[in-house]
Amino acid sequence: MKKQEIEGNFLSPLPAVLVGAQVNGIPNYLVIGYICPFDFGKHIFFSLYKKRYTQIGIHEHKTFSVNIPSEKILAKFEICGSNSGRDFDKSTLFDNFYGVLKTAPMIHQCPINMECEVVEILDYDPNEGIIGRVIKSYVDPQYLTGDKINWRNLNPIIWTTGGDYSYYRIGEQITPKY
Repeated sequence: MKKQEIEGNFLSPLPAVLVGAQVNGIPNYLVIGYICPFDFGKHIFFSLYKKRYTQIGIHEHKTFSVNIPSEKILAKFEICGSNSGRDFDKSTLFDNFYGVLKTAPMIHQCPINMECEVVEILDYDPNEGIIGRVIKSYVDPQYLTGDKINWRNLNPIIWTTGGDYSYYRIGEQITPKY
């Protein structure tokens, strides 16, 4: 079988998230499609276009949140992805809360939330890479089976690259349940 060469990075699908930062005293949220845990989940990396409004708060406070939405809030998620916080107060879309960091706003309507402190910012113009250490993680108890997250009940928004750049949902489990 012959392979066809194509352009792009196809390390997907990935969960689409809302990254939160406090900008000018107001929670703001940005849609991020490429986000990566590393160091066994203790750190998170994502790339950010330098002109994004959320970038101001990340630089000022050196904190951010990662909010994993379910498909229940897809309409509000899309509003966050198509409007700048410079022109639209995205905090009005959600019930916001704070954890121990006090400057990393999180969204109650998202089943999973993580508050992070910035460890390093990598410059690769016109973008930058944000590396954060996960300080605390939160989950709505209704999405737990025992002490494990039940991802199928959660219904996270999954984003794909290298094709139609669309949102999907998780399919059926293919490994034995333990």
